Amino acid sequence: MKYATLIILTLTFLSCQTKMAVIKQGDMYGLIDSKAQVIVQPEWDYINGVNEGIYLVEKDSVWGYIDRKGKVIIEPKYWDADFFYEGYACVGNSDEKYGFIDKKGDTIIDFIYDESFGSFSKGLADVTVNDSCGYIDKKGKVIIPLIYETCYSFLSNLAVVWTFEGEQKLINKKGETFDYVEEKHKDKKLWSLNTYPGAFKTENGRGRLNVKGDTIIPPNYLSTGNLSDGMHIVQAKNKKWGAYDKKGNLIIEPQFDGLWHFYEGVANFSLKEKYGFVNKKGEIVIDPKFDYVSQFNNGLAYVELEGKAGFIDKKGKTVIPIIYEPYRMTRFE
Repeated sequence: MKYATLIILTLTFLSCQTKMAVIKQGDMYGLIDSKAQVIVQPEWDYINGVNEGIYLVEKDSVWGYIDRKGKVIIEPKYWDADFFYEGYACVGNSDEKYGFIDKKGDTIIDFIYDESFGSFSKGLADVTVNDSCGYIDKKGKVIIPLIYETCYSFLSNLAVVWTFEGEQKLINKKGETFDYVEEKHKDKKLWSLNTYPGAFKTENGRGRLNVKGDTIIPPNYLSTGNLSDGMHIVQAKNKKWGAYDKKGNLIIEPQFDGLWHFYEGVANFSLKEKYGFVNKKGEIVIDPKFDYVSQFNNGLAYVELEGKAGFIDKKGKTVIPIIYEPYRMTRFE
């Protein structure tokens, strides 16, 4: 089972709903809102974040689900569990077999599978038996036979599969396979393809091309990042980081010890073992005074200071007090 692990503070931003965060008090987890009101007392061994309005929780080494008010909607009883996607969750029983349940906790697809990489997406879920994978629909009917070595989720009308002969193919929902053609498929959402679009390397270094094939970042760098929020980050040969815009203008001269992808108009950076934020004009908007920061997500950024963690807004104001135990995968979502 593959899912993102969120331990200390996983903040949830849903329209027309109160923002929620997972908090850790001692070794137990609960939920708190943005006004610092505890909605769910810290009584769970683990809260692993939320999807489709339902939190995945652990108690005594088994998994279940609660709603945003803390009401138990599915009692903890599963050996393993994933988030709900398209109304269904993949869960594992004590025999280490996987099936699918609905939001009432009813078993919809029996526990006969060894694994599911991504649960349901675009109406199909990849499943594995005896190291061979294929796809089923929400009734449990096999739509694409289990004959592949690796199966990725459908993110569009196509998915990516690997054959046992070592070939990577595209596959549609009829089970027809195709070779990837750049011009035809470059705009498709696909797992594991187009990982580094436009990246190229010469004897001098690494650079980037735009979609027209024009060089926008000369091959003078140790590393170039994918386009994110209109910016490419780059690492110069002196190990310092800077950034180009999507037109190929060097906006930020390489100067930071570390620079992460731009998101919501800013990027987190490190300098002399302290962390802050810079905007797309190259202006430092939050001074490097923290021991660690993550990127902004829904207006808030995770920060650490003197061994504790909290969140700040884009003005650098502390919104969630820096009093919690650190966990760096947390974010507003």
